[in-house]
Amino acid sequence: MNRWRTPFRAAGAAAAGAVLATGLAAGLAVPASAAARGGFEPVPLPFFWPNNNLYDVAAASPDSVWIAGNQGELVIPGPIPGTGTLIPGNPVVRRWQAGRWVEYDLQGLRNRGTIMDVDAAGPEDVWITGPKYGADNATTPYLARFTGSAFAQVALPPGAGRADLQARASGVWLVTGTDVHRRTGDTWTHVAALPGIEVETVHVRADDDVWALGTAAQDDPALVARHWDGREWRDAPVNRPSGNAVGFTGMVAVSPAEAWAIGYTDPGPSNVPLLMRWDGTAWTSVAPPAGLNGFSEIVQGEDGTLWIVGHAVDAPAEPGLLRYAGGAWERVPTTAVPNRSSVNPTALAVVPGTGALWTLGTVNIGGPVVLRDG
Repeated sequence: MNRWRTPFRAAGAAAAGAVLATGLAAGLAVPASAAARGGFEPVPLPFFWPNNNLYDVAAASPDSVWIAGNQGELVIPGPIPGTGTLIPGNPVVRRWQAGRWVEYDLQGLRNRGTIMDVDAAGPEDVWITGPKYGADNATTPYLARFTGSAFAQVALPPGAGRADLQARASGVWLVTGTDVHRRTGDTWTHVAALPGIEVETVHVRADDDVWALGTAAQDDPALVARHWDGREWRDAPVNRPSGNAVGFTGMVAVSPAEAWAIGYTDPGPSNVPLLMRWDGTAWTSVAPPAGLNGFSEIVQGEDGTLWIVGHAVDAPAEPGLLRYAGGAWERVPTTAVPNRSSVNPTALAVVPGTGALWTLGTVNIGGPVVLRDG
């Protein structure tokens, strides 16, 4: 999955809260067609200590669906509203297997940590990453790989100040604050140094097909896109959409001639989220279907279907879901979360073999929810 999450999750959580305010035990079912998707039902969660958060979901098979986050995180309020002292919680990683949640040990991270990202390259080849808190609350990146019975910590490339993971069947890549690396055996192979832009999202399709999207600089909001072809970064034209504050939050590259990116625009009367397409020549804004005022994640299923999940302002208790079909994006009807008036999905996964969708996010009352539609 395209992540680049470590610094952006805090911003994403704040955005999720703003969107919510605006919008105020059997195994998985047999395969269903993409047209049948969207009938979400809550998945019962195990006990988590308050306060608890879930940040990511990944799937490699019906018996290998993973969620990640933390539990027991507290904030001691400060003298000024909105300030306080963080007391880090404990990491959360759970696997849905045979109709129940299974927990595994995390080497080197039993407490004072959060798992922000879980990626499944295969049913038993699962990677996790997130911040590990020191005694002074300073953070260092943590990375681990599933061994079949536990998660073993994996050494980072030298000098890595962050660890943003992209693990798929085709390979495992790590984006640090400065470079892109690929896992080769038990070592890291350097792929490229990141371009000199204010990077907001990175997507690796192959060692010679890497996208970096963002803005020209911290003080220059112009949208820019750079593509790595295996030898150098090349500028890709971006036809900037209207709006004062525009930025990228995620993307998926389908082929060298097709890629999609999501993001945000300046919250105004329309409050339409950003959707852009690369057609092999330039990035151009595409008008999304009406009804959603925030996009959280874009993913591609094994059948090639593209999905976007976000917040539905016109039906806030229902997960906002879009599907790319027949050359156009369409709204997919979804089922409302029971006994809640608003839900903000923040992550999405497609289960290989069934096409079932899993999503998770926050609701207006209570802790996080996990939903599946098959």
